[in-house]
Amino acid sequence: MIKTRRADGAGFPSARLLAWLAILAFSWPSCKSPTSPDGAGEADIVVTNDYEEGATVDIYMDGQFRFSMGFKMTIELDNVSLEEHTLEARLNPTGVLIDSEKIDVIEYTDYSWMVDDPPDIKVINQFDNPLRVLMDGVYQFDLANEESRWIIDVAYGERFLKALGAADGREIASTTIRVDENTDYSWTIE
Repeated sequence: MIKTRRADGAGFPSARLLAWLAILAFSWPSCKSPTSPDGAGEADIVVTNDYEEGATVDIYMDGQFRFSMGFKMTIELDNVSLEEHTLEARLNPTGVLIDSEKIDVIEYTDYSWMVDDPPDIKVINQFDNPLRVLMDGVYQFDLANEESRWIIDVAYGERFLKALGAADGREIASTTIRVDENTDYSWTIE
């Protein structure tokens, strides 16, 4: 008489059962916001605060306060409607607008928005002599010929820039830059 017994004497389930469980586990829907032609799923906006270290910002969507978030935090606006949404980031506790974005949500998927660092102005000296640069009447730096430097973390509003000859203080050029977006600006002095 021949007796048979399971080859895995340790009492583990058979390979067939393990394969079946693996198929079920990997086929289970795990994506929270799938893009789907039949309209299934949801649209989310993932917001990241990269404004500046230590800064807490308040996030508004379509004029309504949604949440506050600290530096390097990421929070999701869950299940937003299919339409254009206006997002704003305001500095907490002053309420000063530091960034805004319009996102046209047209399908059920994840969208993202990063609250970026404050605007900067790049100043480029293509004049033949060294220059002294001022912003709103305040000295910023000297620039050698063919050199460029950044004025960092510029406040919103109109910024008056002036370039003076480093040797004699004579005005070489001036401009007004309207800083009204959270983007970088530049000024070339020729």
